Amino acid sequence: MPRHRLVLDARSPSIIVPLTGRDLPELAEQIGALEAAEAGFRKEPDGALPAGGSPDTDGLVDVVEWRVDLYQPFTTGAGSDPAPAVQALERISALVPGLPVLATFRTSTEGGGAEISPEAYVALVEALSSTGMAAAIDVEYRHPHAGDAITAAHRHRIPVVASNHDFDGTPPAEEIVARLTAMEDAGADVAKIAVTPRSAADVVTLLAATEERYRTARIPLITMSMGGLGAVTRLGGGPFGSSATFATVGAASAPGQLPAQGVRHALDLLSGRSAPRG
Repeated sequence: MPRHRLVLDARSPSIIVPLTGRDLPELAEQIGALEAAEAGFRKEPDGALPAGGSPDTDGLVDVVEWRVDLYQPFTTGAGSDPAPAVQALERISALVPGLPVLATFRTSTEGGGAEISPEAYVALVEALSSTGMAAAIDVEYRHPHAGDAITAAHRHRIPVVASNHDFDGTPPAEEIVARLTAMEDAGADVAKIAVTPRSAADVVTLLAATEERYRTARIPLITMSMGGLGAVTRLGGGPFGSSATFATVGAASAPGQLPAQGVRHALDLLSGRSAPRG
């Protein structure tokens, strides 16, 4: 059972910030920067809470994603021993006690920073899930052992974010819908797809496919067009059915991610919840 629940809703999209540190000192530094950004966001320059705010006002960040594939104490051992990753997850959870952690090993095939054997991939998912420190585990839906990885996470009652990244272009809308549907059919608790637009029409395709799938999906969706051309999908995906967006406090983990403070301001404006902050 995870320590935190991952609650996603397209009516109020969550902001997920990646942690990309190569070792524990870098991760601690990034978390320190995140805490400083959070504190600065919650207060006006005079030190008061934003107008109409309270200590319970929505913060800057809703979820942190830890990129395990960039963590060298684990990857330098070719991923054969999950213990360094488990220890790092426990440390991250202690440093961000109030935030859900999405643990992600992104393979090089999907744009990640390292590669491990299929067996080690499943063993990693099993080990991280068994700690209860991850609110969810990312599983690449096209991974050869995706089914085993989903089963491993669910064995420990940890939700799975099934993911797919297309760096070659934007598939037709029907293909995007088919992939998101396949993720749900495979047992995922959240379906995520990121595509690469070559034109404004590709961005429209991604949004149209999201809206189509959202009408019948029984699980939350996370969709985006990467790069500068697709930035609008990172801000305005909610009305089309995307329940979260990835933003930065420091280093980005994918093309086109925007600074978290600007994203939060934009989401607040689009939802009509509040005036701009900061």
